[in-house]
Amino acid sequence: MTLVRYLRAGKESREWEQRLLLDTGRIIVTSFIFELKKPFSHMGSPLIENGFRGVMYDPFDRWYNVVEVMDQQGRLKGYYSDIRTPPIRIEDGYEAMDLLLDLWVYPDCRYLVLDEDEFQETYLSPGIKRMALNTLDHLEQKIKKEGYPPGWVKEVRKEDWGIYR
Repeated sequence: MTLVRYLRAGKESREWEQRLLLDTGRIIVTSFIFELKKPFSHMGSPLIENGFRGVMYDPFDRWYNVVEVMDQQGRLKGYYSDIRTPPIRIEDGYEAMDLLLDLWVYPDCRYLVLDEDEFQETYLSPGIKRMALNTLDHLEQKIKKEGYPPGWVKEVRKEDWGIYR
């Protein structure tokens, strides 16, 4: 298990214990089951529900993560990405600052930008705000040109994890 802590500007921090699948020194991959107070929805359509599995790819050199979201039967529902600062290691895991701007990408590469209003309303330094918006723009261009998830996620070896069986 490893601790994942997301500091949230102007909001309560969040932390979770997740099953450690891989730590290369450059990327940490964890697995978890979603336990939500209510389903995560967009315009009335549920995207993530209790009992869905997440595999989180958190690289230390990027301003975003990628969470592969699967339903209870193991079917891919989509990808969720937090725009956040690059993580730093802490005693029992790692932490990053959640910049409150998120991306949902369906398996067919249609995508939704989430929480733009929350991002605009929260004070972040002009430099941090610019990095968040540049990161979002980079991800949107990547989706349009190459699809999603990014190549570095696809390169991570998965066959020994046992969570896909």
